[in-house]
Amino acid sequence: MKYTKKLWWFCFWGFCFVSILGTFSHFLYEFSGNNLFVGIFFPVNESIWEHLKMTIFPTLLFFICANNFIKSTNFFFAMFISLLTPIILIPVIFYSYTSISHQSILAIDIISFYLCVFLAFLFAFLILKQERNFVLLETFSYFFIVIIVIAYFTFTLFPPKVFLFEDPTNGSYGFKNLIYFLKLHYNLL
Repeated sequence: MKYTKKLWWFCFWGFCFVSILGTFSHFLYEFSGNNLFVGIFFPVNESIWEHLKMTIFPTLLFFICANNFIKSTNFFFAMFISLLTPIILIPVIFYSYTSISHQSILAIDIISFYLCVFLAFLFAFLILKQERNFVLLETFSYFFIVIIVIAYFTFTLFPPKVFLFEDPTNGSYGFKNLIYFLKLHYNLL
Protein backbone atom coordinates (compact mmCIF):
# COMPACT_ATOMS: atom_id res chain seq x y z
CA MET A 1 0.00 0.00 0.00
CA LYS A 2 2.82 2.42 0.85
CA TYR A 3 4.48 1.81 -2.55
CA THR A 4 1.14 2.37 -4.35
CA LYS A 5 0.82 5.71 -2.57
CA LYS A 6 4.37 6.61 -3.67
CA LEU A 7 3.44 5.72 -7.27
CA TRP A 8 0.30 7.81 -7.02
CA TRP A 9 2.34 10.82 -5.89
CA PHE A 10 4.91 10.14 -8.61
CA CYS A 11 2.17 10.27 -11.26
CA PHE A 12 0.46 13.27 -9.66
CA TRP A 13 3.72 15.25 -9.69
CA GLY A 14 4.42 13.99 -13.20
CA PHE A 15 1.07 15.34 -14.36
CA CYS A 16 1.79 18.69 -12.66
CA PHE A 17 5.34 18.92 -14.03
CA VAL A 18 4.39 18.07 -17.63
CA SER A 19 1.33 20.33 -17.51
CA ILE A 20 3.31 23.33 -16.26
CA LEU A 21 6.45 22.83 -18.36
CA GLY A 22 4.37 21.84 -21.39
CA THR A 23 2.28 24.99 -21.11
CA PHE A 24 5.35 27.17 -20.65
CA SER A 25 7.16 25.37 -23.49
CA HIS A 26 4.55 26.60 -25.96
CA PHE A 27 6.19 30.02 -25.71
CA LEU A 28 9.79 29.05 -24.97
CA TYR A 29 11.06 29.02 -28.56
CA GLU A 30 9.82 32.54 -29.19
CA PHE A 31 11.11 33.74 -25.78
CA SER A 32 14.55 32.31 -26.63
CA GLY A 33 14.83 34.52 -29.70
CA ASN A 34 14.10 31.54 -31.99
CA ASN A 35 17.13 29.59 -30.75
CA LEU A 36 17.69 26.42 -32.78
CA PHE A 37 18.63 24.32 -29.75
CA VAL A 38 15.46 25.35 -27.90
CA GLY A 39 13.41 24.71 -31.05
CA ILE A 40 14.54 21.11 -31.22
CA PHE A 41 12.91 20.42 -27.85
CA PHE A 42 9.97 22.81 -27.85
CA PRO A 43 7.33 23.89 -30.42
CA VAL A 44 8.60 26.12 -33.22
CA ASN A 45 5.23 26.64 -34.89
CA GLU A 46 1.52 25.90 -34.50
CA SER A 47 1.48 22.47 -36.20
CA ILE A 48 0.11 19.45 -34.38
CA TRP A 49 3.53 17.76 -34.62
CA GLU A 50 5.24 20.66 -32.90
CA HIS A 51 2.56 20.89 -30.23
CA LEU A 52 3.15 17.25 -29.33
CA LYS A 53 6.58 18.34 -28.11
CA MET A 54 4.74 20.08 -25.28
CA THR A 55 4.17 16.62 -23.81
CA ILE A 56 7.08 14.59 -25.14
CA PHE A 57 10.16 16.32 -23.81
CA PRO A 58 8.67 17.34 -20.44
CA THR A 59 7.54 13.71 -19.98
CA LEU A 60 10.99 12.41 -20.91
CA LEU A 61 12.65 14.87 -18.55
CA PHE A 62 10.35 13.94 -15.68
CA PHE A 63 10.86 10.20 -16.11
CA ILE A 64 14.63 10.55 -16.49
CA CYS A 65 14.87 12.66 -13.32
CA ALA A 66 12.55 10.32 -11.41
CA ASN A 67 14.29 7.12 -12.47
CA ASN A 68 16.19 6.92 -9.17
CA PHE A 69 13.05 7.40 -7.06
CA ILE A 70 10.78 4.78 -8.61
CA LYS A 71 11.92 1.19 -8.58
CA SER A 72 9.73 -0.69 -11.02
CA THR A 73 10.59 -3.39 -13.49
CA ASN A 74 8.05 -1.77 -15.81
CA PHE A 75 9.50 1.75 -15.63
CA PHE A 76 10.39 2.14 -19.31
CA PHE A 77 7.14 0.54 -20.43
CA ALA A 78 5.26 3.13 -18.33
CA MET A 79 7.45 5.87 -19.80
CA PHE A 80 6.75 4.69 -23.34
CA ILE A 81 2.98 4.56 -22.76
CA SER A 82 3.14 8.05 -21.20
CA LEU A 83 4.80 9.30 -24.38
CA LEU A 84 2.57 7.38 -26.77
CA THR A 85 -0.76 8.39 -25.21
CA PRO A 86 -0.63 12.09 -26.23
CA ILE A 87 1.07 11.25 -29.54
CA ILE A 88 -2.01 9.26 -30.47
CA LEU A 89 -4.81 11.09 -28.66
CA ILE A 90 -3.98 14.74 -29.35
CA PRO A 91 -4.09 14.36 -33.17
CA VAL A 92 -7.18 12.11 -32.97
CA ILE A 93 -9.04 14.65 -30.82
CA PHE A 94 -7.87 17.62 -32.90
CA TYR A 95 -8.67 16.17 -36.31
CA SER A 96 -11.96 14.68 -35.08
CA TYR A 97 -13.42 17.90 -33.75
CA THR A 98 -11.98 20.10 -36.54
CA SER A 99 -13.50 17.82 -39.16
CA ILE A 100 -16.88 18.73 -37.65
CA SER A 101 -16.26 22.36 -36.67
CA HIS A 102 -13.96 23.19 -39.63
CA GLN A 103 -11.85 25.32 -37.30
CA SER A 104 -9.54 25.03 -34.36
CA ILE A 105 -11.09 25.90 -31.01
CA LEU A 106 -8.49 27.00 -28.45
CA ALA A 107 -10.50 25.83 -25.42
CA ILE A 108 -10.78 22.30 -26.83
CA ASP A 109 -7.07 22.27 -27.69
CA ILE A 110 -6.15 23.29 -24.15
CA ILE A 111 -8.53 20.80 -22.54
CA SER A 112 -7.28 17.99 -24.79
CA PHE A 113 -3.67 18.76 -23.83
CA TYR A 114 -4.38 18.45 -20.10
CA LEU A 115 -6.66 15.45 -20.62
CA CYS A 116 -3.97 13.62 -22.58
CA VAL A 117 -1.31 14.41 -19.97
CA PHE A 118 -3.69 13.16 -17.27
CA LEU A 119 -4.38 9.93 -19.18
CA ALA A 120 -0.67 9.44 -19.86
CA PHE A 121 0.12 9.47 -16.14
CA LEU A 122 -2.96 7.45 -15.25
CA PHE A 123 -1.76 4.72 -17.62
CA ALA A 124 1.76 5.04 -16.19
CA PHE A 125 0.35 4.56 -12.68
CA LEU A 126 -1.58 1.46 -13.75
CA ILE A 127 1.53 -0.03 -15.35
CA LEU A 128 3.93 0.87 -12.54
CA LYS A 129 1.77 -0.62 -9.82
CA GLN A 130 1.67 -4.00 -11.57
CA GLU A 131 3.64 -6.66 -9.75
CA ARG A 132 3.90 -8.63 -12.97
CA ASN A 133 7.04 -7.85 -14.96
CA PHE A 134 6.35 -7.09 -18.64
CA VAL A 135 9.86 -8.08 -19.75
CA LEU A 136 9.20 -8.09 -23.50
CA LEU A 137 7.27 -4.82 -23.42
CA GLU A 138 9.95 -3.25 -21.22
CA THR A 139 12.62 -4.29 -23.73
CA PHE A 140 10.71 -2.95 -26.74
CA SER A 141 9.98 0.26 -24.84
CA TYR A 142 13.68 1.21 -24.76
CA PHE A 143 13.81 0.90 -28.53
CA PHE A 144 10.58 2.82 -29.17
CA ILE A 145 11.49 5.66 -26.81
CA VAL A 146 14.72 6.16 -28.77
CA ILE A 147 12.74 6.07 -32.03
CA ILE A 148 10.34 8.75 -30.74
CA VAL A 149 13.21 11.03 -29.71
CA ILE A 150 15.06 10.58 -33.02
CA ALA A 151 11.83 11.17 -34.97
CA TYR A 152 11.17 14.42 -33.14
CA PHE A 153 14.70 15.71 -33.66
CA THR A 154 14.69 14.72 -37.32
CA PHE A 155 11.19 15.90 -38.24
CA THR A 156 11.63 19.18 -36.41
CA LEU A 157 14.64 19.97 -38.58
CA PHE A 158 13.37 18.30 -41.77
CA PRO A 159 9.56 18.08 -41.63
CA PRO A 160 7.74 16.21 -44.38
CA LYS A 161 5.23 18.26 -46.33
CA VAL A 162 2.25 16.50 -44.71
CA PHE A 163 -0.73 18.02 -42.90
CA LEU A 164 0.49 16.88 -39.45
CA PHE A 165 3.59 19.10 -39.83
CA GLU A 166 1.94 22.14 -41.43
CA ASP A 167 1.51 25.31 -39.41
CA PRO A 168 -2.14 26.24 -40.05
CA THR A 169 -1.46 29.93 -39.38
CA ASN A 170 0.97 30.43 -42.26
CA GLY A 171 1.37 27.13 -44.15
CA SER A 172 5.02 26.68 -43.13
CA TYR A 173 6.70 23.49 -41.98
CA GLY A 174 9.20 23.23 -39.10
CA PHE A 175 11.60 26.10 -38.73
CA LYS A 176 10.48 28.86 -41.07
CA ASN A 177 13.67 28.74 -43.09
CA LEU A 178 16.20 26.33 -41.62
CA ILE A 179 18.97 26.99 -44.14
CA TYR A 180 18.76 30.77 -43.64
CA PHE A 181 18.61 30.23 -39.88
CA LEU A 182 21.74 28.06 -39.86
CA LYS A 183 23.66 30.53 -42.01
CA LEU A 184 22.62 33.52 -39.92
CA HIS A 185 23.13 32.08 -36.44
CA TYR A 186 25.73 29.36 -36.71
CA ASN A 187 27.69 29.95 -39.94
CA LEU A 188 27.25 26.27 -40.78
CA LEU A 189 26.50 26.61 -44.47
